[in-house]
Amino acid sequence: MIYTTKKINIKKNKIKTKKFLKNELKKIILKSLIQNKNIKPIVRASACYKLSHIKYIQSKSKQNNVCLYSGKIKSIFDKYKMSRHFIKKFYSENNLQNNKLINW
Repeated sequence: MIYTTKKINIKKNKIKTKKFLKNELKKIILKSLIQNKNIKPIVRASACYKLSHIKYIQSKSKQNNVCLYSGKIKSIFDKYKMSRHFIKKFYSENNLQNNKLINW
C-alpha cells in the first residue's frame, strides 16, 4: 500500500505523541524522586542522572501539530487540531457549532 506524505505525517505525529506522553510521565516521577528528602541520596542521584539523559527530541517543544484530516504541518489551530482550510470547510458546512468565523 502506497502512503502519501500526508498519511505519513499523521502516523509520525501519533508515534511522537505516544513517546512524548510516556516520557512526560517518567519526568514527573523522576522529579518527584529528586525533590523527596526522605529517600537515600544514591537513589536521588540516579534519578537526577536518568532525568538528564531523557532525549530532548521527545520534549514538548519539539512536538509538531499536524492536521488530523489533511496531514498538513503548517497553519494548525491548537484548539481544533485542524488546518485553517478544514476549519473554513467545516464551518461553511455547519459542522462547527458555537464558534464564530471572523474575517474570512
